[in-house]
Amino acid sequence: MKGIRGGLTLLAGLAFLACSDPVATAASTGPTPRAERPTYTLGEKWIRNDGVYELIRIEKDQYIFSAGPGQEIHLSKDLGVAMGKGSVFDPPLPLTWPLEVGKWGTTKGVWGGSQTGFVWSVDAYEDVRVPAGTFKAFRISHTISGGYAATTLKSWYAPEARQFVKMEGGGNLWRLGFQVVAIDRPMPAPLAIVLHEPKEQVRLTIPGLMLAGKVTSGKGVARVTVTLNSAEVARQEEKGTPKSEVPISMPLTLLEGRNILLVTATDSEGTTRQEARTLFYDKPAPAPPSTAPPVVATPPAPPPPPFQLMLTAPPDQARLEREALALAGLVSGGKGVSRVIVTLNGVEVSRQDERAPQPALPVNLALKLQEGPNTLVVTATEADGKIHQEVRTVYYEKMIPLSVTFQYPESQARVTDEATVVAAVVTSSKGVAKVRVTVNGVEVHQQAERTPPKSLVVTAPITLRDGINAIVVSASEPDGTIRQEVRTVFFDKPKVTVTVPPPPPPPPARDRWAVVVGVGRYESPDIPRLRFTVPDAEAIYQILTGPAGFKPERVFLLTDKTERKPTLRNLKWALGTFLARSAQKDDTVLIFFAGHGAPEVDQRGIERDGLAKYLVPADADPDDLYSTALPMDELQTIFGRIEAERVVVFLDACYSGAAGGRTFASKKTRAVNVDDLFLERLTRSKGRAIITAARPNEVSLELGDLGHGLFTYHLVRGLQGAADLNRDGIVSLQELYEYVEQQVSQKARAVGGNQHPVMKGELEGVLPLLTVKGR
Repeated sequence: MKGIRGGLTLLAGLAFLACSDPVATAASTGPTPRAERPTYTLGEKWIRNDGVYELIRIEKDQYIFSAGPGQEIHLSKDLGVAMGKGSVFDPPLPLTWPLEVGKWGTTKGVWGGSQTGFVWSVDAYEDVRVPAGTFKAFRISHTISGGYAATTLKSWYAPEARQFVKMEGGGNLWRLGFQVVAIDRPMPAPLAIVLHEPKEQVRLTIPGLMLAGKVTSGKGVARVTVTLNSAEVARQEEKGTPKSEVPISMPLTLLEGRNILLVTATDSEGTTRQEARTLFYDKPAPAPPSTAPPVVATPPAPPPPPFQLMLTAPPDQARLEREALALAGLVSGGKGVSRVIVTLNGVEVSRQDERAPQPALPVNLALKLQEGPNTLVVTATEADGKIHQEVRTVYYEKMIPLSVTFQYPESQARVTDEATVVAAVVTSSKGVAKVRVTVNGVEVHQQAERTPPKSLVVTAPITLRDGINAIVVSASEPDGTIRQEVRTVFFDKPKVTVTVPPPPPPPPARDRWAVVVGVGRYESPDIPRLRFTVPDAEAIYQILTGPAGFKPERVFLLTDKTERKPTLRNLKWALGTFLARSAQKDDTVLIFFAGHGAPEVDQRGIERDGLAKYLVPADADPDDLYSTALPMDELQTIFGRIEAERVVVFLDACYSGAAGGRTFASKKTRAVNVDDLFLERLTRSKGRAIITAARPNEVSLELGDLGHGLFTYHLVRGLQGAADLNRDGIVSLQELYEYVEQQVSQKARAVGGNQHPVMKGELEGVLPLLTVKGR
């Protein structure tokens, strides 16, 4: 880092983070590009031509991506393939980071049940074109020999995308081939300058003040300069990896009168931004002179005309919808004008130098703006060297009509795989409010945005029928304007060929999965907060991952305190995606929910009591439960998505709408008798059981002396061993319900309440939940 002139102090210690993880983008210049190993978090997506693969869990130092039941890809933390589409590698295919052209290595392992030799190498750093675009990528080869004939798997890793964007497999590895059709990841934060002090147009009676602020950029800040009245007072340049945030703190000394302060920043890609302040230093008037005899002086020569730098266009703070800008003005007066310089966003765009100072110089220039704020500075110099500046800030917002751009599949494409994916980008400067995807007239995907973004990546897995298929993506703006794009794709059913596939992996062992939810703080002030729902969920989580023996990575916790909050979207993802993509046929699934339940008038006329029932997430609107809460009937859909044959749900919530418990009613819902027909509907399917904290017309109590909901308190006690009624050392589901029902009803009566847990549905045989230690 260069020396800092003028006292600019940059606070050290903040490491540069690109996209919230330590991925260093491969250098675009220089002879030795390299890339550091990426790290991923749950929910990240790889949108491929063979499906939308989402990271659903991380276990045994492996990333597990899934596109649905039976569609899993396992990668090591080094992104070596461990399992996918019939291929199992033990250990995973090797790869050593950071990636650099010329790196290679060898190791031994097992593939298809046979001893195998692996040779890997980083062969090139090159452009690779896929449906998602053209990327700079490292081409990596894995040559595999032994067991089968030698074959090669080639993959292309793009540091910009933080993932493999293409893979090609020879021989029996052809199934691993894919291409990325879209990138669904937030773009790096744009270059921005934030000045906390001084404020614009501030007037001071002392010349000294402090400049304080920061410069930020997701692509890294390469350079920061500070000028005061056109004189550079500080500069900092990054020699190594640019930082994502550069603090600014330095003292300034103003001149008497008007002062122009400019902070100019440049990111690692050369984009430049400026922020300007106009400051005034009003020097206090001197004390009146003492009485003295008058001095007869020679009349002074008449002063020259005042120097003027006048800009007639553009006006300050103008907002434009086109990138072309006309700059117009006049510089005149003083001792003559010797130079005029125009800069736009810190870049010089015009310079006029006069050998003989001119009494006046016109300023007329056509400029091209960048999107967002633009800082325009005109600097004029008098014959005696005195400098004058004028600043304008102009905003350009590019008008983008509603458009739908297909990224995959191509029009008139012929494919031989019935399972594929639709990928498109929808853009509009007015915002994208709603998107629908239909295949052959049947809707397969819909999404509505509460805050319409200007750009939206749309992806949806689809299944094609034999022959011609019509794919339509429809998008609408908030004002109802609609745009459609159509793709016609031909599915040619492949001919059946006899191949000898590698031995299938061993059948998975039975396992147990759980989603545990506790909602206490609701965003709407009209929904009462609950005191003990989060402690309830945390207690259940501790029991499941402790005495019950559930693996922590197979238990998904959603509370007010977790990184993912219990919003409607996250709740549906945990139940309908995480469990659906994780639990296998022979597994067991437990779901626990502690929070509000609520009724609303049933517009469909299905419910016998006239009320639809909901589980209420943290972001629910009490007057619009239909679109912001989880309907109980949605559980039936979720049950259908879960492949596991045994699913048990515990609900510490109620639906009467009465005050005093874990329930409320919207303003449009009148109190009526609530029945349990909806519970019977949900448990008609084989292997589904629901245990609720209370009967439909009762409330689920919270008791301060217990620190929990009454139902969950005894549920935890039962799981700790109190429910082992036959003393055989095992707590079964049936025993647990009998214990909780007895204890909750007795305690409720003791405190003047009325609460009776209810169990609906049944499972074949005895379902053991845990083994009691010491028995």
